[in-house]
Amino acid sequence: MKADLSQNAFALWRRRIFVILFWIVVWEAVYLLIGRDIYFPSPASVVVAFFRLLMEKNTWVIIGWSTYRTLFAIIASAVLGVIIGMACGLSRVMYDFVNPLMVILKSTPVVSVIIISIIWFRSTDVPIFSGFLMCFPIVFTGAVAGVRSTDPKLIEMCSFYKVGRWDMLKKLYLPSAKPYINASVVSIVGICWKAVAAAEVLSMPRLSIGANLYFAKTSLSIALLFAWTAIIILLSFVFETIYAKVSGYDKTSGHQ
Repeated sequence: MKADLSQNAFALWRRRIFVILFWIVVWEAVYLLIGRDIYFPSPASVVVAFFRLLMEKNTWVIIGWSTYRTLFAIIASAVLGVIIGMACGLSRVMYDFVNPLMVILKSTPVVSVIIISIIWFRSTDVPIFSGFLMCFPIVFTGAVAGVRSTDPKLIEMCSFYKVGRWDMLKKLYLPSAKPYINASVVSIVGICWKAVAAAEVLSMPRLSIGANLYFAKTSLSIALLFAWTAIIILLSFVFETIYAKVSGYDKTSGHQ
């Protein structure tokens, strides 16, 4: 049994390495085809720029501030999205009042949210607010769907035995909504990093990844631009994986 598991794990890692190498080869081929670093840098130049960034102390300060903004937006949108979403899932009247706002938020372009935020807030707060508004409706929708997926027979049985509302919430509605909530939180991690980075590019807080993306673009340091982008992708992947592990959510199958 252990030997089979080891073989499967080895085969999985071998396939992942092959996939990574395949896309690096494709990247190199595109680079050679274009033939101009100013438009499309080589993998080697991006790797060099990436590790140069990691060797600079200021890079970690910048990553820390952008991570703080992103985590703040994720936690705020997750907490409020779950609370308000479950309340709306349990109350049709409340849902009818709140849902039009969710439709507006989901339909509003992220650039509009960022520009409005720049008018309302300080540059350091714009990314947090923008990330929150982009992610909150997703968690809200997941929580509502989770509550409404609760087995009606179990609800009827709880009503028959006069189970208290608080007990029903903890032992019936929350377990039913948990897979939906976890799926929505996993999905907002990447969305929030993109929204925060975009907001940082426009609002230009002094210590931010987004501001450094802008500076790399204005100085035509395309390899550096790709390196900062790689950092965002890596951070998004790490945070998404950590949450999936902690919550027990299987990203590959979408189940607990």
